[in-house]
Amino acid sequence: MVTFFKTLDRYLIRGAMAAAISLLVLMTAVSFFQVITRFVFEQPSTWSEVTSRTLNIWMIYLGLIVACRYGLLMAVDTLISHLHGRARVVLLAVISIFSIALLLVVTWYGYEMALRVRFQALAGLRSPFSGKNISISWMYAALPVGALLSSVAVLAHLVEEIARFRSGAEAMVHSDRVDHIV
Repeated sequence: MVTFFKTLDRYLIRGAMAAAISLLVLMTAVSFFQVITRFVFEQPSTWSEVTSRTLNIWMIYLGLIVACRYGLLMAVDTLISHLHGRARVVLLAVISIFSIALLLVVTWYGYEMALRVRFQALAGLRSPFSGKNISISWMYAALPVGALLSSVAVLAHLVEEIARFRSGAEAMVHSDRVDHIV
């Protein structure tokens, strides 16, 4: 069972990272297209700015999952890296509890907001398949999806740190964690 969860964790994190990187590339291309159409052809596109903004929001929340999983948030990482042993685990547990609580609040309100705006459309965007407007709730859906998966990632990070503490192993160095992602 533990092997299953470790495999699921690995694929979830790699998938979130790959999706975030892909969205960054796509967002860059769409933004470049917006600049070309606006300043070169003097005919700004109606869809590229909204699309770029939506891709940016999704990219951020997918990247947050990876940052939470490996404890790569700057302020938290700096404080925890100066502590060792039980103090480190206790501080990590306290921070994790507050982080998970905040992420679950964001999940709840993000879900509520996505439901509330489901009848509104993204300006300038139409589905290429049906020709209908695209609901703005697709953009707001990034909040509950990213926050919920990030709370799971925070919990996974905490469990990993507790297991490392119990086994007597020292915490991974920051650069090792970054290399471990890829």
